[in-house]
Amino acid sequence: LSDYANLENPGDPTYEDTKIGFNLTFNVARTQEALEADYYVSYLITITNDSFYDYAFQTTTFTPTINSANAEDIELSYEIEGIENNEIIASSEFKTLKLIIRMVPNNVGEYNISGETDFELEPETQTGSILGSIPKNLTIDLKNNNSEEITATIINTYETEMSFHITTSNSNFYLTDRDGNELSEMALSINANAENTYPILVKKRAGARFATEKQTINIFLEPTDGNRMSMGVVTIIVEKDNSLVDTEPPTIGNVVGSLQPTRGAVLVTYNGNDNIGISHYIIETYKGEELVATNQTDSDIQEYMVVGLQDGTYHFKVQAVDTSGLTSSSESSSAEYRWTMSVNINITQGGPNGTYTVDYGETYSTTITANTNRIIPTNLTIVMGSETLSNNQYTYNNTNGNLTIPNVTGDISITGATSGIGCLIEGTKVLLANKKEKNIEDISYDDLLLVWNYETGTVTKEYPIWIEKGKTTNQYIKITFSDKSEIKVYGHHAFFEADQKKFINYQTDLKLGTKVKKINSKNQLKTVTVTKIEEIKETVNYYFVASTRYYNIIANNFITTDGYTAITNLYEFDDNIKWSDNREIKELDYQYLEDVLPYYLYKGFRTGELAVLLNKKETSINQFKNYITNLITNSKMQLEPITKNNKHYWTVSFNNHKKALTMEGTQITLPKSKTKRWYSTAENKWYKENDKVTVWTGMHFEEK
Repeated sequence: LSDYANLENPGDPTYEDTKIGFNLTFNVARTQEALEADYYVSYLITITNDSFYDYAFQTTTFTPTINSANAEDIELSYEIEGIENNEIIASSEFKTLKLIIRMVPNNVGEYNISGETDFELEPETQTGSILGSIPKNLTIDLKNNNSEEITATIINTYETEMSFHITTSNSNFYLTDRDGNELSEMALSINANAENTYPILVKKRAGARFATEKQTINIFLEPTDGNRMSMGVVTIIVEKDNSLVDTEPPTIGNVVGSLQPTRGAVLVTYNGNDNIGISHYIIETYKGEELVATNQTDSDIQEYMVVGLQDGTYHFKVQAVDTSGLTSSSESSSAEYRWTMSVNINITQGGPNGTYTVDYGETYSTTITANTNRIIPTNLTIVMGSETLSNNQYTYNNTNGNLTIPNVTGDISITGATSGIGCLIEGTKVLLANKKEKNIEDISYDDLLLVWNYETGTVTKEYPIWIEKGKTTNQYIKITFSDKSEIKVYGHHAFFEADQKKFINYQTDLKLGTKVKKINSKNQLKTVTVTKIEEIKETVNYYFVASTRYYNIIANNFITTDGYTAITNLYEFDDNIKWSDNREIKELDYQYLEDVLPYYLYKGFRTGELAVLLNKKETSINQFKNYITNLITNSKMQLEPITKNNKHYWTVSFNNHKKALTMEGTQITLPKSKTKRWYSTAENKWYKENDKVTVWTGMHFEEK
């Protein structure tokens, strides 16, 4: 699995041989935006050829079954990227491609799609190889003879007849058949699945002169459709021309060692030239200053694979030897070669930490987890070598934590932070509606709080909608500000940053010099600057309170809220921490969350507006459900609201101080008012006196 959109059940497919099975579920909500959204799944598929033959990729077949009553309401398609029909996958090689299955809905509902994809590599598309060789250590005498015959053995593993040429790179000699036809100019053939021998006559060209008594030539097999390959080297005894003296040694340079995926292998490449011709190369491998291996080529091919090395620092010295025996050498820069890469994982705030290994060129896969009452990071920072990887260089599913990094070429660093409820240390002063203060550990669902109203840019009065059970930590952060005020926090907690005009998480974004907002005694905003951030080692209890509708509380006079800022920053703010009046509000039906979220939290948290985040693709429905079940509705985290006989009771109050506990779901009649109307702070909504209102959360009404 590499990517998906609006897929309810992400996971890897089943597979066997060349068949891959899928079982997909897409859910289309009752909104126009949902009908226009993308619905697809993308898989990375590797086809490995473990045979001795080449194969041509032919076609794929996909026969989906839509297990839904409304099957006719969707259009289903698939596409293959990264490979073309008839593209060759050679022996011992592999090809990675992408399969994308896409659904276009014409109606709402749940769609279950299963099917099987079959990658066809038919036997008749089978190709193969054409190989050739001559006897090793072969020496012939052209000093006393006009020509000498040698034998080449050719093997054809293709299913069809193949044609080829036989050539040499030394211009002083040429090759013919027994009839005198020059082989470089005529095509020979070999039947399918055959092994044949071919006589080759080696001859001197007219006028050729030699500075030494021994010459070497490389004999090549050149398939009509394929790459040239060396069949071997022949040493030739010739008559030395004493008038010719080769005093010019070969030149060589550009020696480079390239790390290879095969453990212990380095490909050494180099450039050599000579006025007469290169006979061979000698490759010396040094680990530090110690010579650990010497290898010699049998031709003038300008690369050599050094194998059997261990992790370490190496350099390579290459000596070019010409046909006169003259030599020159050059060497590569010293470099570290490692086939074992380290993977360092550092997920703060209750995530995995440790160092692991992966082989060079391999794919690294892991699952990022989170401790109890935490959720996995939304985003990761991944550095490989010295490069910070972009999102398209790895795949990360922030719902289940699956992470895959293909083609590892350097040490990897994976960093991120799990999310959780932002917490305040015991003793933090929370501002009540009556302007008195109360320690956070003493706040109850019956306390009317003074909170910041994002719709008016002023304070308002709300009851808590969620209170965290107290927990213990042995360390916390103390933040000091320019007005000498302090606040003590633990976990993910957010403050309103004055310059960016949004809530920021202190753990990842708050630094020395950061400007944050608080209120003064007249409930007016003021800006203060962070002057000190200290980590305190002390065992203390911590708590968090979320207010109805706006989530925030005023603690030590700071406007603070949960560190899950994607929800808090749902809309853009101005300098007065006020939402734009023309913001676009989208609602998500309760039916999409009712399996994990009680209705009172759906109302009190304005959770229907999650649709705004979904539309921005800043979260997924599954990720949000994970946040709800791990943190919000977890009985180990949440202090349950006031309960009698298994029924929740909420405080309902009016600005004339009339106050009563009311059972959740009860319909009340609003009392008479001097102004004939009431403003519900919990709903940001106006009512008339005698209107009937259903109580789902703590509610406060004011005459205005």
